[in-house]
Formats: sequence, structure tokens, C-alpha cells
Amino acid sequence: MLAGVVLTLVPMILSLTVHEFAHAWAGKKLGDTTAEDMGRLTLNPLAHIDPIGTLLLPVLLMSRGLPWFGWAKPVPFNPARFTRKINMRTGAMLVAAAGPASNLIMAVVCAGTLAGLVHAGVSGQAPEALLLLLQRMVQLNIGLFVFNMIPIAPLDGQKVLGGLLRGNTAVQFDRINARFGWIALIALVAFGGEIMAAPVVYIWNGLWSAFGLG
Repeated sequence: MLAGVVLTLVPMILSLTVHEFAHAWAGKKLGDTTAEDMGRLTLNPLAHIDPIGTLLLPVLLMSRGLPWFGWAKPVPFNPARFTRKINMRTGAMLVAAAGPASNLIMAVVCAGTLAGLVHAGVSGQAPEALLLLLQRMVQLNIGLFVFNMIPIAPLDGQKVLGGLLRGNTAVQFDRINARFGWIALIALVAFGGEIMAAPVVYIWNGLWSAFGLG
């Protein structure tokens, strides 16, 4: 049980850290130093860990054999400080998209690393914990990518889709999310396992096929 918790918690902390760093990095690239000024432009997990969402709740749920989820401290950004080369809505979309994009990239890198070990014939010599860690990193990062791209506030997908919409459609989308976003998110966490499963399995199978892992 303890080994299973560790092999899930460690990859989750690493994945959430990269996710939040990516938000901060994107904000800095667009001219907003809000996250950097608050010490969040770092890959140090301590800057991003939420004691409840990153540690206590996931461990409690996993120890009871229940479906689990977690979160890190959100990285702040100020659209008014973005470069004038883009409008604030587009800038917010890019900052939001950076987080899930970083998770997808991590999934690809970890799958590629695992494939390299397998195809080089050294997977049998590598510590089993390393192989399990790479597999869990792939799984978790795919899950984080899919989950965060769902267009429900406060998930990143809400800002991504919102940045693509224009005019009255964008206004109505924002109003609906402001009123019902949290309700929809709670329902998704409680009952949306099957909604999440299909795209996660699709991406997982695609990576396994692309890297010849079978």
C-alpha cells in the first residue's frame, strides 16, 4: 500500500510542479512577471505544493482505495501586464494552455524514455521502481492533460476555449462558467470517470503504438 501511494504521489507532485511552472513561464514570456515575483517561476515543488490538494487529500483517498485526485496552488497572472502584441483574452488562453501542454510533453518524454530502455534491451536490468515510475508518469500526465483541457471553470480548458470564442458567444460562455462552473466540476469529479477514460486510453494507446511498446 505504501509503495503504491509513493509511486503515485511522487509522479503527481512532479507533474503538477511542471504544470504550474509552465503557466508561470508562459506568463513571463508574455510580459507578466506576477508569478515570477511571487516565486512561482521555479521547478521547486515546495513553491507549488498545496498541503491539502497535493498531499493530504490524495493520500487519504488512496489509502482508502477510493478514486483520487489532487491539485497544486494555482499560478497567478495579470492579463493587464501582457505585451500589447496580443489581446488579454488570447494571452490568458496561451498561459492556460501551457499547463496541459507541458503534461502532454512530459507524457511523450516519459513514454519515449521507457521505450528507449525497452528497445535497448536494458529494461530487465533497470530497477523495477524506475519502470513503474515512468509508466505512472505517462498515465498521470495524460490524465492531467485531458482533465485540465475540459472547458469548465476553473480548469485551464475554460480559458483555452474562451480565448477562441468571440463576441456574444464568448460573453455567454463566461457567464455560464461563472454561475455553474464549480457545480459542473464537482459533478465531473464525482461521476465523470467514464468521460475521462476514453480520451486517456486513446492517447495512452497512441503513445504505446508510436513508440512500439505494444
